Amino acid sequence: MEQTLETSNTPIFSFANGELHPFQNGIIRQLERVTGQPKIKRLYLDYLDANRPDELFWSDALDRLGITINLKKATVQHIPKTGPLLIISNHPFGVVDGIALCALISQVRQDYKLITHRVLRQAPAVMDKILPIDFDETDEALKTNLETRRLAVNELLNGGVVIIFPSGAISRAKRFVDKAVDPIWKKFVAKLATQPDTQVLPFFIEGQNTPVFQFAIHCSQTLGYSLMFREICKRMYRPVNIQMRPILTNQMITDITDRNKLVDILRNVTYFGTAEASDSINNSLK
Repeated sequence: MEQTLETSNTPIFSFANGELHPFQNGIIRQLERVTGQPKIKRLYLDYLDANRPDELFWSDALDRLGITINLKKATVQHIPKTGPLLIISNHPFGVVDGIALCALISQVRQDYKLITHRVLRQAPAVMDKILPIDFDETDEALKTNLETRRLAVNELLNGGVVIIFPSGAISRAKRFVDKAVDPIWKKFVAKLATQPDTQVLPFFIEGQNTPVFQFAIHCSQTLGYSLMFREICKRMYRPVNIQMRPILTNQMITDITDRNKLVDILRNVTYFGTAEASDSINNSLK
């Protein structure tokens, strides 16, 4: 969401960005205005007026959206309070996924970074928590992405937390009435997972965006982007069900040298849980 001229604290609430043609961006902005953008913008401006602590931003965002997290986990499972930690997850909804995971992590520790699209790096309260990805096909975008990769690795080397959606894109259905799943996961997640002493904590977020979104994103990226605020509004006043998978220790994955195989394992752990994860890891080491 590009920087606004209104105030330094107020982003322009739009998923229009430089990677698309100006005509496409114009369509996105027009459709956003009639599909939920004004409502989300009002919520954010009300948040600014409340002058809340920055560390509560994500929880406050969920509260204002009326979204609750229903976390499903074993009694012994927990988010480690210290040490390098890689959080991985599927990406069914978009913005709501990042808000939900950051809300969970920020309740335990503040040394975390979220890798996400640069248009979401706008709210001053959490700007320092976001490592931006730029999808423009420019030298500057390449420079930004390489720097984000470097900072993500350094965050883990320094004992912090990195949150990543390895697909880099929202889950899609092959046909708009089918079950949506992530596109192919990027290999960079394997590099992060094998950093020294890093533990990997997968989360599986249940659900998917509406059939209207699935149809739109299949028609064109422009239509899909234009409905993102609509999808946020559709999630309002509803719970988000999240399954916390068992932690994968560094010892469990450090000997897996084939990054493609490791990516498959991480994805299977996220989607299918402990039994498949254990089998996948054991088979990969044979």
